[in-house]
This record gives sequence, structure tokens and C-alpha cells, in this order.
Amino acid sequence: MGQPTDEEDDFEVSGPKHLRSRSRFGRGWKIVIDWNNLEHRRCVAACLVKGTAVMERDRIKCRTDNEALAPAWWESLGFIRHKVFKTESIINDHFTYGAIFQPKEPSRCGYAPKYVVAFRGTMLFHPKVLQDLMQDALVLFNTLADNRRFKRTHMDVEKLICSNPTGSVWLAGHSLGASLALEIGRNIMLEKGLSVPTFLFNPPHVSPSPVINKVLSEEHKTGLYTGSYAVKFALANVVPGHRKRTKKLFRQLAPWVPELYVNPDDAICRGYIDYFVQRELVYQKHPRFASTATRTSYRDILFFRTLRSHLLPSARLWTNSRHKTGAHGLRQWWKPDSELALSNTCYVCPLN
Repeated sequence: MGQPTDEEDDFEVSGPKHLRSRSRFGRGWKIVIDWNNLEHRRCVAACLVKGTAVMERDRIKCRTDNEALAPAWWESLGFIRHKVFKTESIINDHFTYGAIFQPKEPSRCGYAPKYVVAFRGTMLFHPKVLQDLMQDALVLFNTLADNRRFKRTHMDVEKLICSNPTGSVWLAGHSLGASLALEIGRNIMLEKGLSVPTFLFNPPHVSPSPVINKVLSEEHKTGLYTGSYAVKFALANVVPGHRKRTKKLFRQLAPWVPELYVNPDDAICRGYIDYFVQRELVYQKHPRFASTATRTSYRDILFFRTLRSHLLPSARLWTNSRHKTGAHGLRQWWKPDSELALSNTCYVCPLN
């Protein structure tokens, strides 16, 4: 996947055309959003995440004023930009990685947000791509929550959510941004008991799942996972306090059900499909150790971490099996349901 073109950044060219309707007297078009519609909520969240990435490309390409392409990604949807998240810099050359958006006019619909906190993914062709790659490494080693970027962002978002605690603040992100949104949503659930609506597009899942799927049949794969779960169960009972600690964390997290949007052909997020599907299959046959094992990661035990961010008790997993090209891209997620082979399953982990 190469550097996005100006056309791909142009909302009128690449944006969700199915949300458009002709304005009165046929003068142009306008976006009409039905907040009760799951498809519309998904498309809005994806477009706002896209806006954060285009915002940064506007900056590095010196697209300013009328040439800037980013504002259309939120203004066309009836939003204004409330706050921008930037990296700290001693030379005033900030690196934008997210933003908070606010509707111009409040909606009476209970599903409508008052704020949407959106984070972009890794920008591989950015002059400062190393900053993003360093964040990706933190995701790999489960240390994102120890990072300065996370701590500053978490503090600002927590204040916003605590001021609007009734689910009126959304979290959304793509790829690396999804990891950041996931970590913030988890922490707020654990610390404040607030379940934040969360839209995670192609969230990274570090696992050997893509390799396993290429070399093993479904039957052998389930056998491998069953054996792995048995080992995890044994290790969890050896590490002092691990079993009780993770069980408590899972109970606290259970009411939070983030929306995970994944593509089976995307090796970066494919692991989530096997994590939830195999968890259910193993639990049906071996409930005694499956519940404990699903809360356990080899890396957590090896590095004495508490709980990896991809270990979730609950989630709604949305799978798009139609788009094989651009499987990790964000663009697929503002397409209409009619263009996606979209299926969803809500997973809730037994807590016995």
C-alpha cells in the first residue's frame, strides 16, 4: 500500500456516498445521519478517524486554507474540531496523531455522541514514521500504557468522559490508533467503571495466528489451541496471585463491549478472530481450564505483566470477508453494508 493520493484524501471523491441525499430544490447534496443505524455510526466513526490522518498529511504537504482536505471529513458530517492531539516537540514541529470532534448541533437521539475521540493509524510514508514505529513496538511488548503519549492523552480523555459519563463520548481508532483507543477504554473501565462506546478498526493482535491458519486445518488448529490453553492454565496456577488478579480484572471489564472491525485477510488483526472463536470452542469442551487460560498470555507470565490489552472478556466482532485488497485499510469501514460481507458476533467470556 503506497502513500495515499490527494484523491484518496478528498472526502467528495472517497467519502461515503451512500450517506448523501439531495438538498432541497436539488441544490447540491448533504449528509443525512441516522444515529439509530449501526451502519451510520460505523461510517461516521471511520470518517472521523480518517480525518485525523488527512489532517497530518495536510500539514506535511502544506495544504492550508482552501487547499486543506481534512476539514471535509468532519464538517460534512456536521462536526467541528474541538481539540487536536500532538506529540511534544522542542522545535515546534508537532506530529498530529488524533483529535476530539464535537457535533455542531446536539442530537436528541440517545445513540448520538457529544464528542468523538479519534486516533489515526501508523503513517508509513511520513518523514517522522519512526515515532509511529516506536509506538507500534510498545504495542508489541504490551507497554503502550507506560508511554508518555498515552499518559497525556489518557488524562485529557478521562476528564472529558468523566464530565460526560452517560456514553456520550466515543472512542475510535484505526490500527495503531485502535490500540491507543483500546488501552484508554480499558483503563477508564477499570479505573472509573465507565463503559465507553469504542470503535476499533483493524486493531493489532500480536499472535502466530496468520501462520497457524496457513499450515493447519480447523480441526488441528483447535487441537493446538486446546493444548496451549492447558499449558496456560498450568502456568497461571504456578504464578502467585495471577489467577485471582486476572479474574478480578475480567469481571471489571466484562460490561464494556467494544466494537472490533476486522478483516480475515489482514494479518495484523486476524488474531482477534481466532482468539474469540477458539476461546468459545475450547470452552465448550474444556470449561475447567478455558476460563483461566483465556485470561493468560505467555508474555504476561514471562514479563510479569498483569493483563495484555488484547485479552478481552467481551467484544462485538465485526468481520468483513469481501475486501481482500486493502484488507488493513480504513476505507472499507465507511462502505455501506451492501458492499461488505459483514457479519458480527457478540462474545462474552464466562467468569467462573
